Amino acid sequence: MKIVIVEDDALIAYQIEACATKHGHEILASFDEALDALAFIANHKIDFVFMDIELKGPMDGIQCARELRAKYQVPSLFVTSHDAAETIAEAASVYPLNFLAKPFTDKNIEISLTLAETALQNIRNAHNTPTTSTISLSEYSFNFEYNILKRKNSIVKLTTNEIKLISLLFKNLGNTVSNEEILNYIWQDKTPSSAAFRKHISRTNEKLFGLAIVSDRGVGYSIIDHS
Repeated sequence: MKIVIVEDDALIAYQIEACATKHGHEILASFDEALDALAFIANHKIDFVFMDIELKGPMDGIQCARELRAKYQVPSLFVTSHDAAETIAEAASVYPLNFLAKPFTDKNIEISLTLAETALQNIRNAHNTPTTSTISLSEYSFNFEYNILKRKNSIVKLTTNEIKLISLLFKNLGNTVSNEEILNYIWQDKTPSSAAFRKHISRTNEKLFGLAIVSDRGVGYSIIDHS
């Protein structure tokens, strides 16, 4: 795997790099500040980031991880000494690959690398699975081959971005899709404002009679039968 380390403790960064390299992974760069890491990752293809939660500079690790997911679809594996429930909950909202708790041994790093590799492979397999079937919910059905939403066999008129949203929600029926995943899927590198994002959700909702796009604790959305 191609990895970047964002850690302001030089000894910890070296330990991670040495262990990862020993097990056949490539460390492309190591940074002690988030902004430098973001500038580098913008021009390099990587698999994931070892991300310290508490960093020097104007941006902490959680903020950096959130931006990496939103802009570049790059996940993070958090390295942290924090055990406060509030901090862990905020970090979890970014959907990290895992947490590596300080202090740790080389064996802990090795396990984290194995779990990260498995998680990344599962994500890739899910994205590469063809979706040519039709999924139904209440009076609605979504055809993934033609990207068409129907209600009682009548096509629901939706914009291109509304279709993308509905497609993603139907594909993940029964689960919450994170805000970051929705943003990446619909707008990619042209991230809208928070107000525009909420308006898009609301506008799509207005066209769904009997269904509802609902928020899950502010971290994502799902679609449910609301008849």
